[in-house]
Amino acid sequence: MPNNSPKPRENLREKAYNIIKQKIISCDLMPGTFIIEKQLIEEIGVSRTPIREAFNRLEQENLVEIHPNRGIFVTNITIKDIIDIYTARETVEPVVARLAAPNIPLKELDVFYQIYAASNHTYTFEEHIELDRKFHRLIANSSQNQYLAQFLLNLYDQNSRIRALSKLRVKERLEEAKAEHFELIKYIMNRDEKRAEEVMRLHITNGKKTALKIV
Repeated sequence: MPNNSPKPRENLREKAYNIIKQKIISCDLMPGTFIIEKQLIEEIGVSRTPIREAFNRLEQENLVEIHPNRGIFVTNITIKDIIDIYTARETVEPVVARLAAPNIPLKELDVFYQIYAASNHTYTFEEHIELDRKFHRLIANSSQNQYLAQFLLNLYDQNSRIRALSKLRVKERLEEAKAEHFELIKYIMNRDEKRAEEVMRLHITNGKKTALKIV
């Protein structure tokens, strides 16, 4: 039988990519930071080749900028970036919610329903962000449109950086977002495509307002 397991080089490349990407979207590597390649090589425990391959992939995702003779930098986040990211989400994500509403398995959705229904549960900022990403990814992947889903998944990485920068200033918004998620879940459970689209649009618009206030 053929061996379909990943090759060692592929494992190292994925390892480097995943670790560096997480550092960027969590803002452990802040926007505009000059990346010291040698430090990453020592920290991750790989050679220069997987690191460079990871950087090339991250450049395609607009998470790093590679400047010959200057080095590699984490891409900055400007006010225009925030506006553009949320405008793209406002345009696409309500449609994706409508497409996903008839398709999301109720068993998977019920997990989020139980979490958001438990109003006495206190979340850390990190827990909320991770839960939010999983929820939105479920909706995107349930749209049955791989191009729209991939477009949104790339946007979520950029959005995570904005949220990480706002960590200490968004407590009130976290509570609003939880309530919006709960309302959205109920409409999806009822397979109400129109209302799911409307609530998703409101949810993204409110997130955009908060992000711009923070900046």
